[in-house]
Amino acid sequence: MIGITLGDPGGIGIEVVLRALPYFSCEVLLFGNTEALKYYSDELDISVPESVEIIDIKGEFYVGEVRGENGDIAYHSIIEGIKTCKEGICDALVTAPISKKSLAMAGYGYPGHTEILAEECRAKRYAMMMVSEEMKVVFVTTHIPISEIHSALTKEGIVEKVELAHYALIHYWKIEKPGFGILGLNPHSGDRGLFGTEESEIIEPAIKELKSRGFNVEGPFPPDTYWVTQKKDCSVALYHDQGMIPFKLSGMGKGVNVTLGLPFIRTSPDHGTAFDIAGKGLANPESMRKSLETALFLTNA
Repeated sequence: MIGITLGDPGGIGIEVVLRALPYFSCEVLLFGNTEALKYYSDELDISVPESVEIIDIKGEFYVGEVRGENGDIAYHSIIEGIKTCKEGICDALVTAPISKKSLAMAGYGYPGHTEILAEECRAKRYAMMMVSEEMKVVFVTTHIPISEIHSALTKEGIVEKVELAHYALIHYWKIEKPGFGILGLNPHSGDRGLFGTEESEIIEPAIKELKSRGFNVEGPFPPDTYWVTQKKDCSVALYHDQGMIPFKLSGMGKGVNVTLGLPFIRTSPDHGTAFDIAGKGLANPESMRKSLETALFLTNA
């Protein structure tokens, strides 16, 4: 059984789930507000499949608005989804988009799904990996300010993310000896210390350690040219936008976020809540469909 959280009820999460469900015949358990589900079903004239069950998360919801009430429903939907996966009721969890601001207004200071999942699962080693037909990108740091990247970047962190991605590529995607391209942090990868020393002090020692242990890694590559000239099984981005911009340029709406290091499979779409088009029938369900497809693929791998 696949669990699906309906995300922030003020956004497009419920719509993309409703539009994606007809593509699949697997057992599905939804987590979200029943009244919100009925509202979008009626408003968009999309019926909820009779075979689908829902765990109702009660509360007031507001369409197209950033509200703490929406954030509270979204948070408790995630918690219930995690619970059923930990209990073995669901084999995987697919999460619709949430609003970080709505979460904060509800009193939950998490930067995103990944951190909630890691905390609830007590996962000490975890990573965010974006997956599409064109590329796979694993991130060393994620939702932190640019000013904090220097202090958050460590040799151990780079090694850990490569280890997690290496296992996933072998175990799920059956890539026998996956190759990794590790990006530099600074322009021209520091240009031998002219533009920064993170490459020589942190990134190169991480690459040296990984190579000594038999990992197929190269780098650090200058970030501006890597995406044009290199093709590796998995790219290692050091911060959010360094990887997300090229990933989304390669096919926005067709990618999937996979959380590595959890005791169960978790995937999600590559887009946000899009409050401005909520309930208008304009949301593209392709990334949600890909997220469900990927969850099933990983579960059966």
